[in-house]
Amino acid sequence: MKDTIRKWLIQINQKDKLPQNIVALNFNLYEGPYALDLIGSATYDESDEDWACNEDFIPGLRRCPSLEIPDVKSWEEVLKIVESILKDLIREMPDIELFKVQHIAVGFVDGNLIIIK
Repeated sequence: MKDTIRKWLIQINQKDKLPQNIVALNFNLYEGPYALDLIGSATYDESDEDWACNEDFIPGLRRCPSLEIPDVKSWEEVLKIVESILKDLIREMPDIELFKVQHIAVGFVDGNLIIIK
């Protein structure tokens, strides 16, 4: 799964220019089957747990290819796995433009966000 997410982010970084006004990225998780997509926001409000849901930047490859996560995994497990992968990738790929934004979060679209950066 980590390699799939890495390749997806590298493709976005190569094909889409991140607008200068984007200060936050949100990785949205979906259930049934589990899926991940990315949007960027020009605003950030730390007190609003839904802050990064403004769709000010939508990459051409918005949705990550299949995560191939078995449906038997709980949403809590999936969230922890994806959070860990994103933290690893931020450390491993510090020069990727996407990761130069000030704020990054991950969460299910109908739940609270976990602030990664």
